Amino acid sequence: MKTDNEKLGYEPQVLDVEAAEQEVNDISSRLLDAMNVKGRTEGSGAMIAQCEAVDPDMKNYYTVAHPWSIYDLKKGTFEEAMQNLRDELPRMGWKITRDGETKSIAKNPEIVAVDTKSHHTVTIEWAKNRSGDLKQLISIDVGSRCYRAPEGTDLSTAH
Repeated sequence: MKTDNEKLGYEPQVLDVEAAEQEVNDISSRLLDAMNVKGRTEGSGAMIAQCEAVDPDMKNYYTVAHPWSIYDLKKGTFEEAMQNLRDELPRMGWKITRDGETKSIAKNPEIVAVDTKSHHTVTIEWAKNRSGDLKQLISIDVGSRCYRAPEGTDLSTAH
């Protein structure tokens, strides 16, 4: 039987939930700055989620996710924001692993990247082809690797 570390392919860092959430929120903030556009943002902030590979019941391990979006641009364009990310992500230590179109019918532009040090991931989609009267937006989904909660942490009551 494989150990948790063997299943994951790495040893999860022991990290307090609040610190892990703050780290992901900080990444999102830096990504927004890198876009260099101004608009309305929407999202609830980083939150913990299951580390399904080893702990679907979320007893000891967790990941952090932060889905958010920007729309109603007041400065710049969506195209500029995507190009700025293409230029800035590598300078910020991210490796772009995919830069193309989504596999959906809309075939929206999409960038997927991994932070080479922290192993956080980001998926960025410019939803420009939307049905109905839905406005264009860029959706950003930042995610972490699995963390191990410090001894005595009750993940059921954590953020």
